[in-house]
Amino acid sequence: MMSDLLLQAAASGVVTGCVYALVALSLVIVYKSTDVVNFAGGELLMLGGYIGLLALVYFELSYPLMFVVVIVAMYAVGALFERIPLTTVRGQRYSKNAEADLVPLVVATIGLGYLLKGAVRVVPYTEEVRRLPPLLEGAPIFIGDVILLKQDIAIIAVTVVVMIALTGFFGWTRTGKALRATSQNPRAAALIGIPVKSMRMIAWGLAAGLAGIAGILLSPKLLMTPDMGNVVMLAFAAAIIGGFSSLVGCVVGGIILGVLQNFVGILISPQAMAVTPFVVIMLILVLRPQGLFGELAFKKV
Repeated sequence: MMSDLLLQAAASGVVTGCVYALVALSLVIVYKSTDVVNFAGGELLMLGGYIGLLALVYFELSYPLMFVVVIVAMYAVGALFERIPLTTVRGQRYSKNAEADLVPLVVATIGLGYLLKGAVRVVPYTEEVRRLPPLLEGAPIFIGDVILLKQDIAIIAVTVVVMIALTGFFGWTRTGKALRATSQNPRAAALIGIPVKSMRMIAWGLAAGLAGIAGILLSPKLLMTPDMGNVVMLAFAAAIIGGFSSLVGCVVGGIILGVLQNFVGILISPQAMAVTPFVVIMLILVLRPQGLFGELAFKKV
């Protein structure tokens, strides 16, 4: 009986971990391309969920069309944020230390998070608890004694497709390589003809679009409120576990965290699940600070 319960917990943990991984991937895209840690990732996820709700429920768009609307809208939000506030902040050199100059940029992302949360709160009815209709409906799927909803299968499939697409994008396309070059040495990238400002804008647009996708997939499973972006802390944990610059590491870290949380909830107590991510972060930082895929992380792959 306990083994069946653990198998079900592991399967549910994989699904939850995939959601964490999608948010972590959006954080890593920004970090890989601009070296900035995006603390507004959770609020971007939240905004994507509410835009999806608006498109699906109020404008009665189909789910495929709603995905397109959310991705385009979130890309615009991310690109505009990079082009106006971040470009302005980046233009002010505060010290001779390049790492110290990143601090105002990080503060700007925190400000973006509060701005988005406040903007959503003033919209009528957003304080009411809502939930998006599932992407796929129908009878659950039985894999032995494990039960999975079709929505769960969709989350896993989207995560795998996104991971493969991003790995190919950064590893094989000229734009992806240009984004990596911009992160590693912006001055040298500019000297060889790479439009650094455009690359940074593209990176933020992609990250915001990915956060929007995560918001759509999470909203049918989680009650929608302006505070639902708090899941970003779990995404940070997933990224730290896998290695903050590794795309594959984000997915692996998210799945590990999701499964561990469920196991802790069953074997110890449901209250301990909230502490699990922080315990895991401390263990990883002590035992392997670079994360499970640390070698890849330091090579910016």
